[in-house]
Amino acid sequence: MSDEIVARYGDMLSGLDTIAYTVTLPDSGVLSIKDAVRRLGADLATLQGPDELPHSTGSISLYRVGNGIVTLDWVNPGGDRTEMTERLAGEGFRHWYVSFDIEGNTSMYARYGHAEGFLDHPDPDPLPFTRWADHLGPLSPYIDLLVSGYDSEDAEARVDIIAACLAVVELESGVRLDEALMDSPHWALPIPL
Repeated sequence: MSDEIVARYGDMLSGLDTIAYTVTLPDSGVLSIKDAVRRLGADLATLQGPDELPHSTGSISLYRVGNGIVTLDWVNPGGDRTEMTERLAGEGFRHWYVSFDIEGNTSMYARYGHAEGFLDHPDPDPLPFTRWADHLGPLSPYIDLLVSGYDSEDAEARVDIIAACLAVVELESGVRLDEALMDSPHWALPIPL
């Protein structure tokens, strides 16, 4: 099952250069667009949509998916924009973040309440005496898939790490990133670059 999902994302990635993608699901109830905007620390008056708006590097696109929210940021965000979307995570929520750029630099972060996990590719966080896989936290069940996205002294990567990260988000959240989602009506929250 995961091989098919990874392959699908591998095909989809040929059309994408840079993106930051989050999925945030509440443990119970519904996370509305308005609640998400408040959690992001933004002014509701600046929210645009839900008409079909063009994607813009000057805004974050917000999509209603089930009882949660998906965000797409069409740039590889710096610290301020990443910190903003991390505000969607927290107690009572499961949150996933994947970003990548045209050079293949990839970051993944997951938070289930207080439990956190992350990875950086191609260079794992160089903390002394700690293997990068020790930082996966709630992503640990997918260690074999994620490890297969790294080159080693013994072998080349067997899967695209971005496709592997997106597959993990889909397997954990049940939310599929695809053209149907990206082209669907959404709200836009202007964010300074």
